[in-house]
Amino acid sequence: MVELTEKTGVLPRVAIVVLAAGVFLLDVMTPAGIAISMLYAAIVPISLWSRQRGDLLLVAIACTVLTALGFVFSPPGPVMRVALSNRLIGVVAIWAITILALQHRRTEKVVELLNQLVELLQACVTPEEAYAVIVRIAPQLFPAEDGSLWAIRHSQNLVETVVEWPKGKPGERTFVPTECWALRSDRVYLVEDTRVGPLCNHLASPLPTTYICAPLMAQGETMGLLHLSHPPRRLPAQINRKLATTVAERIALALANLKLRAVLHSLSVRDPLTGLFNRRYMEESLQREVHRAARNQRTVGIIMLDLDHFKQFNETFGHDAGDALLREAGSVLQRSMRVSDIVCRYGGEEFTIIMPEASLAATLQKAEQLRTTVNPLRVQHRSLALGPITFSLGVSLFPDHGSTGEAVLRAADAALYQAKFEGRDRVMMAESAEERLDL
Repeated sequence: MVELTEKTGVLPRVAIVVLAAGVFLLDVMTPAGIAISMLYAAIVPISLWSRQRGDLLLVAIACTVLTALGFVFSPPGPVMRVALSNRLIGVVAIWAITILALQHRRTEKVVELLNQLVELLQACVTPEEAYAVIVRIAPQLFPAEDGSLWAIRHSQNLVETVVEWPKGKPGERTFVPTECWALRSDRVYLVEDTRVGPLCNHLASPLPTTYICAPLMAQGETMGLLHLSHPPRRLPAQINRKLATTVAERIALALANLKLRAVLHSLSVRDPLTGLFNRRYMEESLQREVHRAARNQRTVGIIMLDLDHFKQFNETFGHDAGDALLREAGSVLQRSMRVSDIVCRYGGEEFTIIMPEASLAATLQKAEQLRTTVNPLRVQHRSLALGPITFSLGVSLFPDHGSTGEAVLRAADAALYQAKFEGRDRVMMAESAEERLDL
């Protein structure tokens, strides 16, 4: 993470020390008028040059100490009282400028952090990456507060913690949305004194002195919650409601964009009817797996399946029943394969399975297992038992049945049609290159 505060150089610090020493010498040597106060104030621009907040405080403290020493060591008299009064005015001015400068620098840093947060969130490709960015930058935006980010799991009607700072902070990790006033009202909820209710029911014990809950809302959907609080062990401080609201809005928009991006990606690679990968993704995956297998001298098994007599089934029971059959077939195939296997709907009633690092024997065994396990396939549609339906399967292996993904796929497809030609409901292995040459 890039530090937003610039590191100071040697020259500004030397200039501060020299000017501070000059002020003290002038204090001792020339007890005269407003010029001394003006010299005090001249130190502040040099400290601003250093870009370090500590330098500002150092200057203010040094000038205060020097002025106090001037009061102690200066001779009494009307002229000196006027000079010391002017110096006191200068010190007050320095403290005022220091406080304003510190506030200005804090505002600049907050703006830079917000810009950095937005830029990094836009570059994230997964929610986990976004959470990692948030947990790095949020503590800098809210250095005095403990915080946490919560996500709503709509399927379970639960709100659960995704990140929190500092790590290891005790508290409930899940709650229902109705336990938070912010989620109930879809508005930021700030409690400046937890001794006065009402309080959210998801607060951990011991109760904080003050807290704020900001819902993460974007595109008409509430996705989670940003929670900030002051623990009881710390001095009471006011939480910046405007900043919390702004940060929550930026986080919500980024998470909504990630969710939309994931949906669009799923639509581009998934078959909408069965939920399996589509033909485009299958072709890309096959090319990738074949390239990886060739580089590592491994194999890739291919199984192509086709529902027998599917056209007749459609004509008899209707397209709705046919769609139900395809969905059930896709579900059965997905459950029957390894996590590393890629199950795709190739088109119509035809499916393709890519099995990385599978031998020919293992691919044939899996194909036969699929045939005996799911055949005959029966589907319930509108309270009617439909079926039976059987599978025909063709098996090929890279590199035995082709040197490219396209060649291996064609070999499996040819084996599939051979299985149909020989009576369906069977597994056929593709011909090897030598066998095709013999023909």
